[in-house]
Amino acid sequence: MNQASISCIVPTLNSAPTLEFTLLSLLSQRDIPIEVIVADSGSSDGTLEICRRWSVKIIYAEPGNMYRAINAGLRQSKSRWFAYLNSDDLVYTDTYSRLISLGESLEADIVYGNCDYVDWQGRFVYSFSAAKPDELLSLFRLSTMGFAQQTAIFRREVYEKQSGFDESFRFRADADFYIRALKLGLKFACLEGPSVACFRLHGKQFSNQYSEVDSMEARKLYDSGDMSAHPGDWAKMVLWRLRNLPHYAIRILRESMLSNRLRFPRAIETYTHR
Repeated sequence: MNQASISCIVPTLNSAPTLEFTLLSLLSQRDIPIEVIVADSGSSDGTLEICRRWSVKIIYAEPGNMYRAINAGLRQSKSRWFAYLNSDDLVYTDTYSRLISLGESLEADIVYGNCDYVDWQGRFVYSFSAAKPDELLSLFRLSTMGFAQQTAIFRREVYEKQSGFDESFRFRADADFYIRALKLGLKFACLEGPSVACFRLHGKQFSNQYSEVDSMEARKLYDSGDMSAHPGDWAKMVLWRLRNLPHYAIRILRESMLSNRLRFPRAIETYTHR
């Protein structure tokens, strides 16, 4: 583990329609050793065949909780840096080399960057700029995650110190993980510049199917006493949204072009949970 390297876990369950694109984006990483582990929960489509085709390690994870699968994979990982990527999302070829380079130079514990959003066919829709590290806790106190999970990496020691992801959550364990890290005073770093990951938008996303459970988890996470909003939190939220106004304009244009009609999103939507 002397050389900087990264392990990325991909949780799967019947992920064949998109998995190959995800795996190829990981296997195409430049200038950094990467270990890719697929944590599968009993796929019956072509998921496992795709993994074998690309010689990707597969482990079995008991079904019912995505974070259980992620934990199972990360506990077997051997790298200095950790990440996980949903089986329908993508990273760019220089993603992990850029993130790790910043993390090593700043001695950061957690590093994240900006995110692009694409549609089901992989067409670009819009981007979002991540919040600055000193804005993150304020945004969390306002029930908002200031960066996309797909763009984040964290050190092995951070994962071990926090005993991994809390499996009592089905959708919000990533937010819980980063909130706990912020409260511990761990060092976050934000990579400026081009986006480092693509979030695929589609109506079959997991959290869209269980919105009531997701809402209950959000209340559990954000309604605790120490997560009450502080003076100045809303100012940081407004500044972050103002920085994203150009992206919002591009989103209106792209969604209107793709749908052949003028579309105005209801809000400047932030990163969603799966």
